[in-house]
Amino acid sequence: MSLYFDHLVHQVQSPENTMIFLKKRNIHTVNGGQHTMWGTFNTLSYFGLNYIEQIAIYDRQLFENAVKLPYSLHYTFKHTNERYGFSRIALRTKNIKEEGQRLRALGFEVYGPDACSRTRPDGSVVEWKLLHFGKPGLEIDFPFLIEWADTDEERVAQLKANGAIKSDQPISMESVQFYVKDVQATVKLWREVLQLPEPEQQEMFISLHLPNIRLDFYDEVTAATMALGQLNEGPFGVTLKDTDRTKETLVFPGAFYWINS
Repeated sequence: MSLYFDHLVHQVQSPENTMIFLKKRNIHTVNGGQHTMWGTFNTLSYFGLNYIEQIAIYDRQLFENAVKLPYSLHYTFKHTNERYGFSRIALRTKNIKEEGQRLRALGFEVYGPDACSRTRPDGSVVEWKLLHFGKPGLEIDFPFLIEWADTDEERVAQLKANGAIKSDQPISMESVQFYVKDVQATVKLWREVLQLPEPEQQEMFISLHLPNIRLDFYDEVTAATMALGQLNEGPFGVTLKDTDRTKETLVFPGAFYWINS
C-alpha cells in the first residue's frame, strides 16, 4: 500500500504572525481554521497537495485533553515541552483501516482511525481520518497517517477555488530534513515499517523516498558541521524549489525553510 507525503507540522506561537512573515517572503499562506476538538488553529502553506501547517493553541483545556492520545501530534508537542519548530509529518493513504491492521500485526500500539474535521474561515467543513501508532521508548515519533474524505482531484479543485493553492505559484516541496542520533537504525526502521524503497546514501545524509517527496536523515556530526546549533531529534528543515527566485533561508526557532538550497 503506497503512502504519500501529506504535510509537515510547524508548531508556532502565532500562526497569524507567521503567515504575515511568510507572505512577505513570497510563500503563499492562508488561514486554515480551528480544530474545535483539540483547541488548536492553523495557517497553511500549500505546494500542490503537499503543505506546511503552522499550528498553535487557542483553548488550553481542549488541548490538554487532546494530549492524552498517545503518539498524536498534541502528545508529541506536550512531551517535547511545547517546543516551537517542526514537530511531525503526516503521510496520506487511501486505506487507513488496512494500514492500522498491518501496523497492529507488526506489534505497534495503534490508535484510530478517528474521524476529524475543521471549519474553514468561509464556514465550510473539511473532514478526514487520523491514525497514530508507535512504541514506547522510541527517540523520534513515526509519522501519523491521514485519509481525506475527498479525493485528491476534489481537494485540488477546492483548494484552488478558495485560494489556498495558487496555480501560478512555481514553488514545490523537495524534501524534509530530520536530525536523528542513529541514522542507520532510524532509516532501517522507517523503511521497513512504512514499506519504502531502498535508502539512498548521499554525501551528508541518507534519503528515504516517498512517491512525492524525499526524507533526508542527518546525524549529529553532520548537523554540527552545518552549524545548525542545538537540535532535537525530529524534523528541522524543509527544502523548497522556486524557479523564480534565488537561494534564500527563512529561519524560525527549530525550523529552517531552505529555498533553492
